[in-house]
Amino acid sequence: MAKMDETELLELLQRKESAAGHYVHGELGDARKRAMRAYHRLPYGNEQEGWSDVVASDVQDSVEWILPALLNTFTSTDKAVAFEPTKANEVDGAEQATDACNYVFYKQNNGFLVLYTAIKDALSVKNCAVHWFKETQEVVSSQPFKGASEEMLAMLLQESGGEIEYANPEQAMGPDGQPAMQLVPDDFGMLQPQPVLLHTGRIKITEKRTICKVEAFNPAHLLIEKDWTSPLLQDCPYVARLKYVSASDVKAMDLKATADELKASDVEVDADEDRLMSVDRQDSGAFSRADNEEADDMAFGWLRIEYVLADMDGDGIAERIKVTRLRDKILDTEVVSHVPIATTSPVLNPHRWDGMSIEDLVGDIQKLHTEILRGTLDNLKLTTNPRKKLLTDANGTPMANLDDLLDSRIGGIVRMRSVDAVTEEVTSFAGGAAMQMLEYVQGMRENRTGVSRTSMGLNPDSLNNTATGRQIDQTAAMQRIELIARIFAETLVKPIFQGILKLLTDGEMQKLSFKLRDEFVEYDPQEWRDQYDMTINVGLGTGDKQMQSQMLTMILQLQQAGMAMGLATPAHLYHTGAKIIENAGFKDVQNFIQDPSKLPPQEPKPDPAVLAEQAKLQADVQKTQAQLVAQREIEQMRAQAKLQEVQANLELQAANDARDAERERQKAEFAQLMEQQKMQFEQWKAELDARTRIAIAQISAQTTLSAAQFSAADAADGGNSFPPISEGAFQP
Repeated sequence: MAKMDETELLELLQRKESAAGHYVHGELGDARKRAMRAYHRLPYGNEQEGWSDVVASDVQDSVEWILPALLNTFTSTDKAVAFEPTKANEVDGAEQATDACNYVFYKQNNGFLVLYTAIKDALSVKNCAVHWFKETQEVVSSQPFKGASEEMLAMLLQESGGEIEYANPEQAMGPDGQPAMQLVPDDFGMLQPQPVLLHTGRIKITEKRTICKVEAFNPAHLLIEKDWTSPLLQDCPYVARLKYVSASDVKAMDLKATADELKASDVEVDADEDRLMSVDRQDSGAFSRADNEEADDMAFGWLRIEYVLADMDGDGIAERIKVTRLRDKILDTEVVSHVPIATTSPVLNPHRWDGMSIEDLVGDIQKLHTEILRGTLDNLKLTTNPRKKLLTDANGTPMANLDDLLDSRIGGIVRMRSVDAVTEEVTSFAGGAAMQMLEYVQGMRENRTGVSRTSMGLNPDSLNNTATGRQIDQTAAMQRIELIARIFAETLVKPIFQGILKLLTDGEMQKLSFKLRDEFVEYDPQEWRDQYDMTINVGLGTGDKQMQSQMLTMILQLQQAGMAMGLATPAHLYHTGAKIIENAGFKDVQNFIQDPSKLPPQEPKPDPAVLAEQAKLQADVQKTQAQLVAQREIEQMRAQAKLQEVQANLELQAANDARDAERERQKAEFAQLMEQQKMQFEQWKAELDARTRIAIAQISAQTTLSAAQFSAADAADGGNSFPPISEGAFQP
């Protein structure tokens, strides 16, 4: 199969636009104009001068009563939509995606205003239109600085990447109160004193940021393939948004188009063209067509943003293509994953994408109501100001003055030529029967719309809130409002949040930083899946606020009683308390009670059986411990006695060792003394031997002496020729 070229694609788009446009701007456009006329209570065209021309407000009343009820359904909680994980490892990602998507819708895009516009469009003119897309914006902010030197200022500019918006230099003062000076080299390199300047001012910072934009646009500018059978547009072959833009807008979108091409791109609409132009000029702040022709840069035209299924690559499988074009020129093409447009109706028609508005339900009732009101008012006028019968003569001349009759001032005079010249035509007042008829018409409206005279609105858990707190009346009328809320949840809110998640996870978004439940968080959308299961927390239920508060209080008491038996957990108590706080009209639940999942983990409370077993074990442990203590005391006493015995033995051994040591010392001393005596003996013996030898020599030399001489000499010497020997010399 051959690839589709640009000419074939242009022809395909023009055919689909023409087919869808004839239905949207023709049959559907006429119905929308009729609905808007009924909403604004414009005349029906059958009014007669002098008669009542009042128009009943059934359509407007029904829309304005249902609108706050539905808005409260989706905005009374900070999590209108919750993503649910499909795997265990996706829990954190699903929770982060829930918080981030709700933040993007309600905070970055003023989700309340988006829902208000979309829901009111759907209630008033059959259907609404919401478009979500990426938009790169230049965010300009300023950062103040004070007392910054030249170096500090240069550092601030480098870190912030901004530019000086304004700066006022001031002379810096030293500690002594004199101007501070600094040495700065001049052109010749010589240091010269110069005053120190400190700057005060602001730095202008400009940064580009890609955000998810959500817009509720005029449903008359939404083109959908006529034969499409569902309000869900994800698989629709052709969906387009007509957008009235200027040349500047086209340039900001990085598209190229001349002023002539832009001016020639009008939508081919006959009866509704002026109406569409006026609405868009009001929405976009554009000028009139005559003003647009004054300058090319102020040229305006219609841009088509189309999402079409087409086989561009010739593989036999149609891809979803986003085409941005003027009437006869394609400006850009891109393959996309889904149709970023949602529409819905308060009452769905099976097998059709367009449903019915409130005017379709009560338009005829409003007309009937109008006729009854007009007839009753006209009847009341005739009753209080009856017509007069005027008697004339044979020639037709009035028998009373006509000017006096036409003058209805109080106390006025009527001149008559005959007593019975003027009589009143009595008209009986039919107000009683009219009031019964009005009650019947009122009941018809309540049954069709679900808006009763005692109905105060719809909140996430109540279908009927009354000032006196009466129990809800389960009627078919109230069930209609519940059904409308469910339709909007499934066909409008759910696709919007799914689309926001896809935009955040396509790889081009920065990290999101915002304050969540009194804490600043930073999420990276690249860590999430692009699809999760989704739950719409519209909380539709039964009972008014007072009744709900009573029921929730009873549930809270039941949960508190069941805590001891394990029938409830702190998470159940928190959920019930949060519902009570939300039912009271407060969204900041975290400022009243703490989520137990945010608390540090605590040990689980054991059941009584476990406690009894633990007590028994503890008693056994205590008994065992007592036995061990007694045994340990006995062992300690034995050990003490043994220790004392060992100590006594050691002391005895020490005494024996000391005695043995003393003996050894004495032995050593005796041995030493004996050695000394021995040495003295040897010395004495040596001396004796020496003397003996000397004596023997002397005796040998004197052998020739006579014995007498020797004896005389010995006698004369007195026997002291040898040294005396002490008596104890040889004593041990």
